[in-house]
Amino acid sequence: MTLDLRLEKLKQIHSDKKRDIIRIAATPGIPIRRKQLLYACLNNLCQLSARLFGEISNNPGNHDLLEDAAELDASLLALRKQVGSFIPTRTRQAA
Repeated sequence: MTLDLRLEKLKQIHSDKKRDIIRIAATPGIPIRRKQLLYACLNNLCQLSARLFGEISNNPGNHDLLEDAAELDASLLALRKQVGSFIPTRTRQAA
């Protein structure tokens, strides 16, 4: 699969699922374990995005593709951080 196609698929997954991911993570009645699984899946997507960014940066002349990959990477990291903010830590649970 070409680099641009892989990037496009990751962008599509992000754009299609972002709203649902935030909705699930923000819902108080959702079990913590489910939110942790969402976070783990986002972590995997971030790793895929980082690998793809590395592959794109190794190929000269892909400046537009590289910028798109950087934007996607930043957006995935922000989404992961947002989901993480909805997962209580042990100290917050005890309080």
